[in-house]
Amino acid sequence: MIAKNEEIVARQEAYASSQDVITRHGLTIDEAFIRGIRHIGYRSNLHAFAELIDNSIQAYAQRVDLVFGYADDGSAKKPNRIAVIDDGHGMPAAMMRLAMMWGGTHREDDREGLGRYGYGLPCAAVSIGRRFRILSKLDGGPVFEVRLDLDDLENGSYRAADGQISLPNAQLTEIPDFVSQHIQKNYLQGWRSGTIVVLEKLDRVEWTTALGMRTNLLRHLGVTYHKISELADLYVDGIRVRPIDPLFLTPSADYFGLDDDRAVPLEPVTISIKNPVSGREGKITLRYSWLPPTFGALDKMRDAVGLNANQRFPILKDYHGLIFSRNGRLIDVQNRAPWTVFINNDRYIRIEIEFSATLDELFGVTTSKQQVSISALIWDALRQAGIHKAIEQLRSKVKQAKLVRSAILPPPPMSKPPRAVVQPEARVEQPRQAGLKSGVPPLLIEDKEGRMVANGTHPLFNGSAGAAACANALHKLVDMLANQAGSTSARSRDQYGDLLTGWCRLAWPVQSDG
Repeated sequence: MIAKNEEIVARQEAYASSQDVITRHGLTIDEAFIRGIRHIGYRSNLHAFAELIDNSIQAYAQRVDLVFGYADDGSAKKPNRIAVIDDGHGMPAAMMRLAMMWGGTHREDDREGLGRYGYGLPCAAVSIGRRFRILSKLDGGPVFEVRLDLDDLENGSYRAADGQISLPNAQLTEIPDFVSQHIQKNYLQGWRSGTIVVLEKLDRVEWTTALGMRTNLLRHLGVTYHKISELADLYVDGIRVRPIDPLFLTPSADYFGLDDDRAVPLEPVTISIKNPVSGREGKITLRYSWLPPTFGALDKMRDAVGLNANQRFPILKDYHGLIFSRNGRLIDVQNRAPWTVFINNDRYIRIEIEFSATLDELFGVTTSKQQVSISALIWDALRQAGIHKAIEQLRSKVKQAKLVRSAILPPPPMSKPPRAVVQPEARVEQPRQAGLKSGVPPLLIEDKEGRMVANGTHPLFNGSAGAAACANALHKLVDMLANQAGSTSARSRDQYGDLLTGWCRLAWPVQSDG
């Protein structure tokens, strides 16, 4: 790792000192450009912070911290500064100035990691606050700093005598107190190298409290980096970010074992495709799962609505549709495909499309890595891989599971007093076979103890429906129970198995030898 870091630092120094780059040391843009960049922005602060974390992971950081700083009056309700700290290889002073500029990166067109364009750091920073600072140091070296203040930019502070905008060189600096205190507490071996991005003059923070910010960041970053969580330990306000698989198929990820409900996978599919733009070949992997209809509920006897929604439900809601992941990092979720639209009921089917960065042009990856625009070539390749058939299969599985659940659950409470219960021994006139739809009695009734039991007057139970109708209904019910048994916990599978075995014995009683 040390040799790798030294190689990267050497590449940064070469990039910074090249004659081609020196001629572009000015921002080469004006104030209107930055105002426009702020308005283009990100879908949310969550995506902007992920951009900064991408840089840290690419710098081979072992630990990345998002740290909140507060006003001097002691109020800890909402931070007025936020720092992203990493222990990566750091940057030489000459490179730091370029890192503040749009397009300033030695990794331009890199397809191996998470970054590629050199837009992430400045775009993310100005989308949250009006001033940002970059502090960095190489292994064992001093700490340097560069900063960009949008208020100073608009006042002309960065404009040279020739009218061009030019950023100042990196200067020796001290680490801010709130960052220094965090490092002393959590980096027990010391902070030997790395980079710190400090966001100040926060005017575009979406949450009113530190709690809301922390909760949303932990969940979003947990999903975004769940496939590459082993690359670096992520922390938000001192709390470790735990991986969250939006398909709920990873046993080590959060919410996999929240209760007895489990996601059911379909076989993943991997295809190779050539990018005609670059001539490079890339891979696409399709992962699928479907979820029991009770998956997002606390009380499994009721729907996942309001207070009955469990910790899984926000994931079902926010990551609903086709989930796109680039080089292991989630970047977009879309609820439309050329052949289908995902509706609310489709929250219980999960599809992930993982692709390599060599296919960026075909997936239309944006510079902010938060959106894809799929080409016709990719849609055709996905259809040939059977994604449309897989989606219908997943929907069918969920539909069957919901029918089984409906047959088991009691009816919702009635606002009116219940009708008088017809006792099983009472005889009523049966409707003619042709009139079953309009005159059929209820399938379930209440007994004297208030339990729901089979209604003996129903045609399926008194024989008037005919053997074929009874056999068909029983066949469907057994199919549903068997399907549900395969999607639940071991305990539930045993219960379903005992039920089916009991039915078999009732139908074919064991004959005694006497």
